[in-house]
Amino acid sequence: MKRIRFLGDRGDGSFSKRKQVKRACDTCRIGKRKCNHDLTGGASPHRARNAPEVPATAGTALEAHESRLSINHQPQEVAHPPEAYEKPRSSPPCSLTSIAPFAGPSSSHSLLLSACTPDNMALTGLETDLSRGLPPSRLLRPSFQDLKFPPSERRPGVAPGNLPFLVRAILPYLEIECLQMLPPQEDLDVLMQIFRQEVHPILPIVDFTTRALSGPIDRENPATIILRQAICLAVCKNVSARQHLKLPDTETGQVSFQKPREFADKIFGALKIAMDIGLVDDRLELVQVLALSTFHSYGPDGDDEVARLCGQAIHYAYSSGLHYPSPPGGLSEVRRVELLYSLFALDKIIAMITGRPAIMRENEACLPAQGDAVLKDLSPGLKLLFRLSQMLDQVLDLYRPRAPGETLVEEWVWQASWPEFEDLAIEYELSAMRASMQMQTCLELLYHAISVLSHRQPQPPAVRHHNPEGLPTPATQISKVRHSYCAQKISFLLSLEMTMFPFVPYAASLSLTVALRNLQQTTLESTKRLATDDVERSLRVLAELAEAYWHAESAGMIGRQLFQTLS
Repeated sequence: MKRIRFLGDRGDGSFSKRKQVKRACDTCRIGKRKCNHDLTGGASPHRARNAPEVPATAGTALEAHESRLSINHQPQEVAHPPEAYEKPRSSPPCSLTSIAPFAGPSSSHSLLLSACTPDNMALTGLETDLSRGLPPSRLLRPSFQDLKFPPSERRPGVAPGNLPFLVRAILPYLEIECLQMLPPQEDLDVLMQIFRQEVHPILPIVDFTTRALSGPIDRENPATIILRQAICLAVCKNVSARQHLKLPDTETGQVSFQKPREFADKIFGALKIAMDIGLVDDRLELVQVLALSTFHSYGPDGDDEVARLCGQAIHYAYSSGLHYPSPPGGLSEVRRVELLYSLFALDKIIAMITGRPAIMRENEACLPAQGDAVLKDLSPGLKLLFRLSQMLDQVLDLYRPRAPGETLVEEWVWQASWPEFEDLAIEYELSAMRASMQMQTCLELLYHAISVLSHRQPQPPAVRHHNPEGLPTPATQISKVRHSYCAQKISFLLSLEMTMFPFVPYAASLSLTVALRNLQQTTLESTKRLATDDVERSLRVLAELAEAYWHAESAGMIGRQLFQTLS
């Protein structure tokens, strides 16, 4: 797409552009007048002494597209763009004490740091707040949807009266750029097929019978493109999809190969803007796009965005009445249950990864009872995933907010009937499912990750010493054995090929956490060597996953520093 140039025509044949200033004063900016005041030496003379300054905040779309949209030449009406769209050259330092992204106790970041005592952490000099270098606009970013609300209901950073004008000017061009971010047709067909074979049998979020996916791409119906973009985002980190990650360049239009993270970042950026400007107007289609968008977390504040997108997907599902039985002539009951089961599983998985509270509750939605005829039409992979999500919901109770003194106690979820994965696979007939080895390995990995979380270590970690009161209870011993065994099983499963879901790098981080904790707490030389081997193996796996996941790169970096300290 060529650069967009706005020229001013005075009617006499001259096309000279108006002189621009870097920044207009508040009074001229709000009044949309030409500003000749010099702001380098102080405040504008037109502004009252005690009038508060409006902070400059970069818009979501402009921050992503400012390198491609040129507004160097503009007509007289837009010669002075609102200050809110000017990207500052340097972001002022800000305090992130209250606005930094929250990392809960079950997040991989918190669990990794919990493997060491505060004294050891002081020796590493490790920067634990990965969001400190983020600009303020990334922490509280305005969106186009905010413009539809009255000024009193807008979020901080959205100044009334100065954003809508420029948004209306660039909105059509944003739509064009969002919709052209799609692989070539032959590669798109392969990615869609990979999704059908490797992701859809476990998590059937997408309904391929809808008008948006059953027919060809239609530029008049943006949902036909956006749903395909979301499917590409969900499948792009699978090994089988690597050779088909091609995207056109927005400047030249030439198609080139992309690395998994680069491909995901570009698709996610297009999806984010497309949803913000309202290109998807059907609620059920929007639920599917939002749910698939949670497959990608792009950086230190990516978990914030993932949790928000998941919450929005659940919100629109409830707004569509999916938590009640389908009325006659409406959505089929099987499809309704598929969506609810998928959202329930995603909600619990994201709550586990990000450490945030879960949103969906079983008692707040009408779900089929055991033995219901609807369950016979569901895929075995989805039913097993829902069962694992129920187990995870029970385990997450160990990580609910509590008084500080209660975190010093070692806790676990123990049931005499805690099932083995093989028993679950037989119960839900996983072998009869048209599932590849990759899908079965993926579900088994989630099972062992839940089992590791089912034993919560005291905070801070306790140092092993002789207990004169006697040995731990059998339940405690069994829970600890299961904890260590499942961590080692995770390390083994990660060496196999599997379908890539968002919890894969999280499981690798859990295995590394247990190995680091064993390395710190053990006194036996043989156990230290075993723990060292486990740590090195986990670091190698995280290094391989870092090509597709930012979280794997972050966990590997922290793990290496902790390993050097403990060694």
